Amino acid sequence: MIETETALQGGVPLRSRRGVFLLALPTLLFATSWGAFTGGTLLLGKDLGYLLGFAFYWLFWCTVVPLILLGRAGFAATLATRVRLLSRANVPAALLLLVVIGVAAAMYGAAFVRTPWPVMAVAAPLAIVNGFCEEVLWRGVYVVSFPRRPWLAVGFPALGFALWHFVPQSVFPAASGPVPFVASTLCLGLVYGVIAYRMRSAKWTAISHALNGILASGGRLAPVVLGLL
Repeated sequence: MIETETALQGGVPLRSRRGVFLLALPTLLFATSWGAFTGGTLLLGKDLGYLLGFAFYWLFWCTVVPLILLGRAGFAATLATRVRLLSRANVPAALLLLVVIGVAAAMYGAAFVRTPWPVMAVAAPLAIVNGFCEEVLWRGVYVVSFPRRPWLAVGFPALGFALWHFVPQSVFPAASGPVPFVASTLCLGLVYGVIAYRMRSAKWTAISHALNGILASGGRLAPVVLGLL
């Protein structure tokens, strides 16, 4: 395991076992998550299967795998603050964050203010968990592992992040359709990747991701959980 941030500064060699695994990770994640969602829905029904699929994704792929790959110190490094958000060098990244949040507010703001409090009480923690879990995996792990390879730190995980969204939509498709939704997540992943790469941290993208999820009232997860309750 990589135990310290110092050991991560040079990046993970592509031909190492860890490098090969990181390149294979999106495919492995897609296959196993598809199995979890599909198997869960067949055995437990759509709602419980959907929740089980996300639980597997969050716990195994977004928590256990990063801990094994990076160690505790490396895991913490994915959310470490290295450069102040409002420093002069990070003006472009800060502006990108504001644009992302502004777009989310424009898309979901009107519905958000009308959201009943029971829905929001469920949606907020789910959005925070999802936002931080996804950013640790898709931005933090790759930025920390490939600090000198922008295409591997930004482009490659953004594509994996986008394609992963086909999996939960196999149970509950987005209203706009799976392909347009996945295309929008690719754009979001690229923007978040650029921000995380500039800051060498997924801290601010995780906060933004969680906030956007709250504005969207937890997406499909909140109604599913409320239905089960």
